[in-house]
Amino acid sequence: MPDDLIDQLTACYRDWFDAIGAEGTGPLDSMLAEEWAYTNYDGLVRDKDEYLGWVAEFSESVVFVGPYDIQVRRYGDVALVLGGYRVLHAPNDDVLELRFSGVWLWRDDRWQCLLHHNSPVEG
Repeated sequence: MPDDLIDQLTACYRDWFDAIGAEGTGPLDSMLAEEWAYTNYDGLVRDKDEYLGWVAEFSESVVFVGPYDIQVRRYGDVALVLGGYRVLHAPNDDVLELRFSGVWLWRDDRWQCLLHHNSPVEG
């Protein structure tokens, strides 16, 4: 698989994480497909509108670090992305280590995320 696909999807996740806690939701509205679904590590499922409302409430005290250890498997216009990231919560400096999987679709000359799931790493 060409490295540029890994680079493209890693950049999508970086833009996504940078948008969380910033003013508004930035590129997330166009990055997430209308039929997008998110399953959080606690089992809560959110659709696109619910997720955008949820992340819009995050403050600057929540920082997403990553992604790292990205692996991509492409199946035509669909890509499965696996990796990890950390969520830092100030002021207590709590760190939540997460592994994730995401399903992305090449549509309208860009990658859109269809599905994202994360799980905590037990340490």
